[in-house]
Amino acid sequence: MSCRNKALIGLILVWLITWAAAAHGQATKTFTGKITEVAKGTELDVDRHGNFYTIRLNEYPNTQFRLSPQDAVGFGVIEPGGTTILTPKHIKALGWKVKLTCDPGNLGSVKAPVYRVTSLVRLAD
Repeated sequence: MSCRNKALIGLILVWLITWAAAAHGQATKTFTGKITEVAKGTELDVDRHGNFYTIRLNEYPNTQFRLSPQDAVGFGVIEPGGTTILTPKHIKALGWKVKLTCDPGNLGSVKAPVYRVTSLVRLAD
């Protein structure tokens, strides 16, 4: 193997390691703050219709965090029950200090990002 081939292979390995490290660092995003709002939304798209819940944190007022209805109940954000209107009686998480783990992809704009929540942990108030 020539010196030039060894250098090329070394360069490729360095590039792969750097790329893998960058990709690993972007596997999730975390946010911490107090829940100031819980709302219900509907997503309409071509041949798609789905309900979701959104929460907002006081530290990130322009950011929206989306939860599936199953996750919202599972994480304890809302009371279980199939109501179509979300009333204050059904919302349990207002004022909770939480740590959210989200998918790294931003679904919204730069000024109003939207993240899909994959994990919610309630922290001590």
